Amino acid sequence: MSLARAYLASTALTVSLFATPAAADLTSAEVWGDWRGYLEGMGYTVTATENTSGDTLSVNDISIQMNGGPDIEEMVISMGSLQFVAADNGSVEVVMPASLPIIIEVTPKSTERAARMELNYTQTGHSMIASGDPSDMVYVYSAETFGLALAALTVDGTEFDETTARFSLTGDAMQSQTKVTAGQTRNYTQSIQWGSVVYDLFFKSPDGVEAMTLNSMANDLAFSGTSTVPVDNISQAQDLGPLLAAGFAFDGSFTTQGTETKVEIVSEEGTSKIKTGSASTTLAVAMGQDGIRYDVDATKVQVGAQLAGLPFPLFAEMENSGFEMTAPLMKSDDAQDFALAFNMTDFTMSDIVWALFDPSNQLPRDPATIALGLSGKAKVLVDALAPEAVQDLVASGQSAGEIEALKIDTLTINAVGASVDATGDLTFDNTDKTTLPGFPKPVGDININLSGANGLLDKLVAMGMLPSDQVMGARMMMGLFAVPGDAPDTLKSKIEFNEAGQILANGQRLK
Repeated sequence: MSLARAYLASTALTVSLFATPAAADLTSAEVWGDWRGYLEGMGYTVTATENTSGDTLSVNDISIQMNGGPDIEEMVISMGSLQFVAADNGSVEVVMPASLPIIIEVTPKSTERAARMELNYTQTGHSMIASGDPSDMVYVYSAETFGLALAALTVDGTEFDETTARFSLTGDAMQSQTKVTAGQTRNYTQSIQWGSVVYDLFFKSPDGVEAMTLNSMANDLAFSGTSTVPVDNISQAQDLGPLLAAGFAFDGSFTTQGTETKVEIVSEEGTSKIKTGSASTTLAVAMGQDGIRYDVDATKVQVGAQLAGLPFPLFAEMENSGFEMTAPLMKSDDAQDFALAFNMTDFTMSDIVWALFDPSNQLPRDPATIALGLSGKAKVLVDALAPEAVQDLVASGQSAGEIEALKIDTLTINAVGASVDATGDLTFDNTDKTTLPGFPKPVGDININLSGANGLLDKLVAMGMLPSDQVMGARMMMGLFAVPGDAPDTLKSKIEFNEAGQILANGQRLK
C-alpha cells in the first residue's frame, strides 16, 4: 500500500462517514451508489449486504479492499452497518449506530509483518444530514461526544492486550460542514470545530522492558481546508507523484487554544518523562503541483523533562516558537521557489540548567532569541516522490537539484549579552564549480552586524570555559573579517562574492 493509496483510502472513508454525498430528491440507494461508485472509481473493491425497507436502505458488512504497493500486498477495512434514510424535503440522513466496529487487516509482502486491528468508533447526540444536488453537495455533521478506541491488536501472530498496547481518542462538541462539487475533479471545502480532544497511547515491547505512554489534550480545536481529488485514472496511481500531476492538491490548517502533552519512556536505563504545553498552536499544511508547504507556530511554549540518568529536572519556556518550510516536489526545467524558517523567541531556561555551565552567574540570563529565514530558487532534477528515480540518483552520486538563488531574509541570534544580525542576497552559477571547487560560483553579498562579542569572550575567559590564547585567535579572526561599528563593542562586515570569482571582506580581498 503506497502513501498515496493509504491517504486516499482514509480520506474516502472519513468523507463517507462524516459527509456522505446526497442530493435533493435522490433515493437512499442512489446516495449509497454514489459513495460506492466513488470508492470503486479509485480502484478499491467494495462489498456489502444491502436491504431496502421503504425510504431506508440498510448497508451491512461493508468491506473496502485495497491492493498493491511497495510494502503491503493487501489492506481490508471492514465496518458495521449504516443506514441511508431519505427525507421528504429531499435531504438524506446517514444513520450510524452508537458504536461502529472497524477492522483493519494488513497482508504485507514478505519483508513486513501481518497485522489485524479492531477499533470501535462511538458517538452520542450525533446527526449527519446531506443535501444539495449531485454536482454541489453540502454535508452537516454534529456530535455531543465521540471516541475511537483500540479493541484488539495482533501483529505477526502476537496478540496485544491492554497491558501491552492501548489507544483511545475522545472528544466533544464536534461540528463539521463539508461542501463537495463534482466535475472533472472532486473539490472539497471543509470546516470542523471541536470543544476538546484527548489522546491516549500506550505500547510495551512484549519481549522487553521498553514502553512508551503518551497522553495529550487540546482545547477549542478548529480545522478549515480545501482539497482537490482527480477522478480519472486515479486507480492506477501508486504514488503521490502521478496524483499531483493529475491535479491532486490540499490546503488546510488546524488551530488550538491550549495544548498539553505528557510522554513517559521506559528503557533499560530507567524512566524518562517529558511534558510540553502551549497557549495556542497553528499548523498549516499544503501540497500541490507547486510543492509542499508546512508551517507551525506556537505561543507561550513550555517544555519540562526528567530524563533517565539525570538527577535533576530540565525546564524551558519560549514566548513563541515556529517552523516553516516551502519546497518544490516535481521535476522542472525552470527554477522553483523554496523557503525555510524557524524561530525561538524569548527563550528561557531554569536556573538549575544555567548552573551546569555558569555556577557563578556571570552570564546575562535575559531571554534569548534565535531566528532564521531563508528563501530562494532551485531547480529540481528528479521528482522527489519517485522513490526509484531518487535511489538511482543517489547511487550515481549526482545531485537531486541545483540552487540558483538564496536570500538570507533574517538571521538573528540574541543571547548571553551578545547579538548577531545578518542579511544576504546571492545567486549561483551552476556551470562553474571550479571557482569554489565542488560548489556553484556565488555572486552577491552578505551583511553581518555583531555586538557584545568582546564582552562575551571576556566573561568566558573569566569562567574558565575558554583559554585566553584561543580568545586571542578569535579576536584576530574578527579583525580580519570585520570592522568596528558605530557603537562600543560592535562590529560589522560585508562579505562580497563578485563575478570575477573574488571574495572580499569590507573591500579587502580574501580570495
